[in-house]
Amino acid sequence: KRFHCHDSELTFPACLCLSAYSDPSVPVLNLIHVIHVLCTHLSPFCDKFSSDSSVLLAGEFVNNKLTAKATRQLQDPIVIMTGNFPVWLLELSRTCPFLFPFDVRQQLLHSSAFDRDRAMARIQERQPELAANENVDRLVARLEKRKRCVSRSDLFKQAENIVNELAASKAVLEVNFSGEVGTGLGPTLEFYTLVSREMQRANFSMWRGEVLPLPEGTAATGDASDCLYVHSPNGLYPACIGKDCDKDVHATLMDKFSFLGKFLAKAILDSRLVDIPLSNAFYKWVLGEEATLSRLDLLEVDPSLGHSYAQLWDIAEKKHAIQDNVKLSPEEKERSIKELSLDGCSIEDLHLDFRLPGSSAIELKAGGKDIQVTVDNIDEYLQLLCRWSLVDGVIDQFQAFRDGFNSVFPLSTLRMFYPHEMAELLCGSEYDKWNCKSLVEHCRPDHGYTHDSRAVQMLFEIMSTYSAQEQRSFLQFVTGSPRLPVGGFRSLNPPLTIVRKAIDPPLNPDDFLPSVMTCVNYLKLPDYSSQDFMRNKLRQAASEGQQSFHLS
Repeated sequence: KRFHCHDSELTFPACLCLSAYSDPSVPVLNLIHVIHVLCTHLSPFCDKFSSDSSVLLAGEFVNNKLTAKATRQLQDPIVIMTGNFPVWLLELSRTCPFLFPFDVRQQLLHSSAFDRDRAMARIQERQPELAANENVDRLVARLEKRKRCVSRSDLFKQAENIVNELAASKAVLEVNFSGEVGTGLGPTLEFYTLVSREMQRANFSMWRGEVLPLPEGTAATGDASDCLYVHSPNGLYPACIGKDCDKDVHATLMDKFSFLGKFLAKAILDSRLVDIPLSNAFYKWVLGEEATLSRLDLLEVDPSLGHSYAQLWDIAEKKHAIQDNVKLSPEEKERSIKELSLDGCSIEDLHLDFRLPGSSAIELKAGGKDIQVTVDNIDEYLQLLCRWSLVDGVIDQFQAFRDGFNSVFPLSTLRMFYPHEMAELLCGSEYDKWNCKSLVEHCRPDHGYTHDSRAVQMLFEIMSTYSAQEQRSFLQFVTGSPRLPVGGFRSLNPPLTIVRKAIDPPLNPDDFLPSVMTCVNYLKLPDYSSQDFMRNKLRQAASEGQQSFHLS
């Protein structure tokens, strides 16, 4: 159905796909679904919904009893091994995701969508005590691993070959870097991080946005020091291509987006985090919700174009108001419409034509370069501009992305998530300031340190002051990935472990840098004499320790 509100439209299913069930709860679920859509989407459309107090929060739709039942199912090794999930759980997670919190749906995805070995590996991560159960262990086959060695130079081409080769394989991809002794989880996570960064290269012409060098301290491949990358403040969205695009250029772009689909699917399959900032509008396409894209998405995808679009939209709305004014005569309406202007300039004097702004080779309609935008045809121009920017100009790229993704596992499996949740699923938790209490609860001192150790307390105090970029650098150094999984340190597996770096007298701990074992998230920390010394040494180690995995 379409809901009209002021100048905007909202599209969502009229009812849930539960008509095959005669359960009396179905009409209630349909009603809750409609209320959820309204509360989720109407605040940008209606002034009266602008305050938080007038819109229900997502957490208020979560059903605690159903969540508890789902959690018990997901903690049962027999259910996981047999894949015998209740029909109600699979159906409701697909049609009414709002009934369950994100972490439960994420567990359900990894438990039900992939092979049994992966599902059992995940439940053993969540319940380590199961690993000691001989009966369970006997029924679980070890996950096959495919190890690949890559060079840090020309990494993207190697990544394309590896992912294209192993995308459909059930084996877990494990990567190490040529000339470096490090193996296991750390180098593999760094591989996903670096390839994510390579996908944002400006010379690939994949994305719309501002072209910039990498921020200082950002991990990159060995040959990326002089490269430029695309940045967009609200996340990346494909750059438009015209219908008459060069065939070779078109084929190259399709290969890139097909690879992106395979790469992201493989990351989800292997439970690896990536570091590519995609926009909410991109994720709408991923989840098959491109029909809901609107001018608000255009403002997110391209703020500059979106701002200009909004100004022209206001002109169009004023024209409609004049046309609908029954108190005006036809002559008065015509005169008032002709007097409409933007910053004192008439629409005709803006010298716009029916071509995509910034891409003069792309016509919004046949012969568009010869058609001037006027106050009379401004509605058609705005409609075509929004549709070309968000749909027609990117449909080939998203079809290639979907084809690539579906070659690993069905993209429809992700329908249990919402567009705004996809970044968490793929990239992990957003920046959240660390606090000492949480660090004490979820980080583990060992081998010479306890929670009462002065060095551990200093470390937690330092970490609690980190900015977003400092957190990324620290995590990249310690784990191989700049992001934590959803749930933060509580969800990090293995947990961050701080051990004392043995330094024999008369050597001074202040003369040594901390080191790490990324495969088990170990931080080997000298017992520094002061907090300032520790802060500086951590910063130096995180900076100098990038781009290499060697023996510590």
